[in-house]
Parts: sequence; C-alpha cells; structure tokens
Amino acid sequence: MKLRNKSWAILVVAAVVLGGAGWWVAVSRDKAAQADFTPKPMFPGLTSKVNDVTSLEIATVKSLFRIERGATADHWTMPSRHDYPVRADLVRKNVLGIAGLETLEPRSDKPENYNLLQVTEPDQFKPVDEAAKGDPGPILIRLVDKDAKSMAAVIVGKTRSYPTGGKPGQLQVRKPDEARAWLAQGTLELPADPVQWLVKDLIKLDKNRVASATVTHPDGEVLKVNRGPDKPDNTPVDFVLPNIPKGMKVGSPFDVNAVAGSLAYLGFEDVGKASEHDFAKATVTEIVTLDGVKAVVRTIPADEEKKFWIVISASFDAALAKPNEANKDLLKPEEAEKQVKEAMARMDGWAYQINDYAARDLTRRLKDLIEPEKKDDEKKG
Repeated sequence: MKLRNKSWAILVVAAVVLGGAGWWVAVSRDKAAQADFTPKPMFPGLTSKVNDVTSLEIATVKSLFRIERGATADHWTMPSRHDYPVRADLVRKNVLGIAGLETLEPRSDKPENYNLLQVTEPDQFKPVDEAAKGDPGPILIRLVDKDAKSMAAVIVGKTRSYPTGGKPGQLQVRKPDEARAWLAQGTLELPADPVQWLVKDLIKLDKNRVASATVTHPDGEVLKVNRGPDKPDNTPVDFVLPNIPKGMKVGSPFDVNAVAGSLAYLGFEDVGKASEHDFAKATVTEIVTLDGVKAVVRTIPADEEKKFWIVISASFDAALAKPNEANKDLLKPEEAEKQVKEAMARMDGWAYQINDYAARDLTRRLKDLIEPEKKDDEKKG
C-alpha cells in the first residue's frame, strides 16, 4: 500500500513538473475564478421557451440525425427513419434537461484539451486512451424553433456522475461557439444511437399467455410447440413438442419454451418500410394466446450478416380464448382487443431489423430442439 501511494505521489509531482499537461490541466480549477463562482444557468430564460422547440438536431461520433415535432407536443418523429415515432418522454426529458443545465466550475478553454473532456466537435473526436474508446464520445444537441433558428446548442462530454436520488448528474459541457468548457449539473439522457430514441414497443406476449406456437419454413417444414399441462402451484408451464421422432427427446426445455416466448421481450435494432422488403419467402411464426390474440411474424435474412427483417401482424378472436382464472397473466377480452389495436397502430406498414439471437427463436427447426435418447447401457455408464 505504501509503495502504491508513493507511486501516485510521483505521478502527481511529474504532472506538475511537466506543466500540468493533459488531464491535470484540462480539469484543474482556476483558483481565482473558483473562489467567487456560483452555479449559473447555462441557457438563461430557456425554460420559459421550451414549448417553442420544434426540432432537435443531434450529432454524435457515428451519426447525424434530426427529431421533429408533429401536430402535438407528444408526437415526435425521426425523418432519417421514415418519420418513425420517437419517444416523447425522452425528448421532453432532454429539452427540459438542457434548459435546466447549470455551470458549476470552469474547465479548460484550450482546444488541445477538448478530447480529454470529450467536448470537441463530434466528427473531430479522438479517444485519448483505451477506456475512452468505450465511451459514446461527445454529443452535440441543438434545439431549434419553427423558424429554423437555434434556441440552444451544447456539446455534452464526459460524465462525472449520473443523476441519482433526485439529484442531478455532473458532466463536462461546452457551447460549440465558445472556447470555455464547463463542469455542469443537470439531468440528461442522450442515446448516441438514433434507434434508441425510437418508440421500441412492438407487441408483448408473455410466455404464460401463450397456447401454441407454429413455425413454418419456406421449404415446407413445420415446427409445432404446444402448451404443456398447467401446474398445481400455477408456476410457469413448460411447452412440449407433439411430434418427436422415435429415439429422440427434447434437448433443452429452455429452448422449446423460448419459441413460445419469442414475443415476450422482442426489440429491434433498426426500422424501415415493409414495402421496401420482399417477404414472399419468409419464415412464418404464428403465436396464439389463451386470451384470444394471434400474432404472425414473417422473418427474412437482411443484407447485413447476422441481421434479419421482420414484419408483425396481430388480430383478436374471442373464439380462440380459453379463460383460466388461475392464470393471472391472461388479459380480459377487452384488454386483449385493445392491446392488438394499439400494437397494429404502431406496427402496421413497418419492418423491423433484429439480430440473429432474436431471430433464432422465430426460425427454429425441429432438429434444433431434439437430441438422441441415451441407451440403457449409456445411462448406466
């Protein structure tokens, strides 16, 4: 421990001797300025004008995208994703967060230190070490009004602390037209990936609601997965394969259950227009629930390796429902019908890109789920 402390002392002395190069200079306080400095709004008066924001322009190390307001303050879309709906709660959080930013301490005003603080222009950012390569890097966000005038712009850099317990976080920031960087406090949530701004809800069908799943491949092979018998203690049931060849058995009950639960937590990595893809030779997965919902997923390979495109349709049929008061996960008929209606309002006309892990359970074959039974002598061995 003494050796470690001694090494740290040597490093600090070396930094001072070398003129405080790098991080030491970038984040050290101006003693004279700090003595009298008090927190100040970074954008005075902006809070009263947040309703005038009609678009957000966002630049990251890898992306440049825009978010636009629709007819109401709760409707936002992303033009680069065919005007797909954007999370209104996330837009609101960041618009209010920018309006509420307060500068705490002055940081460096020297461009050579911007990369350390991650407040350089996003397209000029260069990670200073291996750890920084894992960071999203600087994010420039600009709030724009209906006349295309900039209301506020800030480069959000390295995070010092995250918001917690109702307290704001601390982060390095800089206005793009000013040299001085600042340590500021505020509550922001700025995904660098544009897709993370999109409304990610598709249709959620928990496995415990599912009655059966059927996967039909373009070559005609059909995989059927049925709900097993209910358990006395109402714990989640296992699903079974009705047509296992002689001498074979289920390899992993988990994998069989995963087919039935493939729409329980399905997300997506990108979105496009369904009309721009050919689903004529798709693998078709049909999931029927005990509360009358039928969802049909069509899956095709994407041009990118290990990526797939899907389209989802859903319908409600009261005749399919098998009420079970013991199953608390089942929806009432009006609830199930409402779920379908809202889901189709979101999904109709859209294609979603998913990764190979998500596509696996939607495209299983029987051979993926079974294995040879062990002979008696093998069991004894």
